[in-house]
Amino acid sequence: MRGRTPNLGTLNRQVEVLSRTTQTDQSGGQTTTYSSLGKVWALVEERPGGVQYSADGIVSGRSVQVTVRFRIDIKAGDRLVVDGNQLDIDHVADLNGRRAYVVCTCSAITAVGSRYE
Repeated sequence: MRGRTPNLGTLNRQVEVLSRTTQTDQSGGQTTTYSSLGKVWALVEERPGGVQYSADGIVSGRSVQVTVRFRIDIKAGDRLVVDGNQLDIDHVADLNGRRAYVVCTCSAITAVGSRYE
């Protein structure tokens, strides 16, 4: 991924990194838990979202791009907590190939209501 290297002063928000762990329970199902890897300074940029239809409901989605200092322990499927809101990490990429910054493309989905009101 090619991107412009941010100035350190622009990493001005604290974000908590949550690592996803999936385990198989006794009945054969999957249990997903998230454990904190700590807080990091980040540049958080909102991207245009939209309204989508899911089953019989309407959901509001938004996309957020979060840039942090390079870490090898952040991966797709993990979560970031920004201002108390949990964001699912959809994609992780090295910003410019120099292992200095990581860009996480995240999504947040909120149920809005029924399609048939």
